[in-house]
Amino acid sequence: MLAFYQTIQSFHNPISDAFFILLSFLGSEPTYILLIAVFFWNVDKRFGFRLAVLFLTSMAFNGLLKGLFHTQRPIHQAGIRSIYRSSALGNSFPSGHSQGAATFYPYVWRRWRQQQVWLGLGIFMILSIGFSRLYLGVHWPGDILGGYFLGFLIILGFERLDETLFKLSISLSSKLLLSIILPLLFLLVYHTRQGWQMVGFVIGFTCGYFLEDTLLDYRERTQFAPSVYKTLVGLLFLGLEVWLCRPLTQHYPWLYLPVLTLGGLWTSFGAPCIFRRCGWEGALMGKEALAVRTAGRTDQT
Repeated sequence: MLAFYQTIQSFHNPISDAFFILLSFLGSEPTYILLIAVFFWNVDKRFGFRLAVLFLTSMAFNGLLKGLFHTQRPIHQAGIRSIYRSSALGNSFPSGHSQGAATFYPYVWRRWRQQQVWLGLGIFMILSIGFSRLYLGVHWPGDILGGYFLGFLIILGFERLDETLFKLSISLSSKLLLSIILPLLFLLVYHTRQGWQMVGFVIGFTCGYFLEDTLLDYRERTQFAPSVYKTLVGLLFLGLEVWLCRPLTQHYPWLYLPVLTLGGLWTSFGAPCIFRRCGWEGALMGKEALAVRTAGRTDQT
């Protein structure tokens, strides 16, 4: 194993270090959450909702498994050079970066399977993010392979769930109740800093989505300029909230639960309300949108 690490780290230099640190950063959870928000606001809100539930559930299971296996990282091992250690918190198996990439990109392929650019980009990101964790000396090869396997496995399970759970006809109050209770169950065994973060965002995002779908019916697709405005304003308020609360959450990690619940609620409901008020929305609005939506439901019955 030592010879393996020495081989892949033998060509290191400041440029390659910066490149693989960037790849590792792009494979972190905040980056995916930002991408999900952009999808939700500008491209396809229903796909964005499913992608968020899938990815955040995958990351929650990753945290549970790390706590179960307690695998030590290769950091401080003789002969292994470990850098960007700030991205290597907690235990080692399975790799969260690898599992996140193997969850996020294949599901995006499913939505845009006709566009080969997504396939090429996804394969590159999955392989390069996993390799970056080895190059940086913060994971074992088994961690990477385990993360890939679990990511693909969770997608298969989620597609089965998607065929049944998301198509059930239940009341708004029941949806909101399930959106709160089910994520909170994770905290029984996953009460780390990352656990508070993931559970909080899931609760806020899912509750906001069901409120938006019932009360607002936001139209996400717009021209380029309004999409830019939406992205900048949406991310600015989301980032500002997390930054302002950072002094408190650093000392009291459990505060991530209400802070990111509000962040998730802003992403899926608050921001679309603002976008509608500002006129940064698709062509169908108000009563016209309701009429189209009602007609669509009638056609399906």
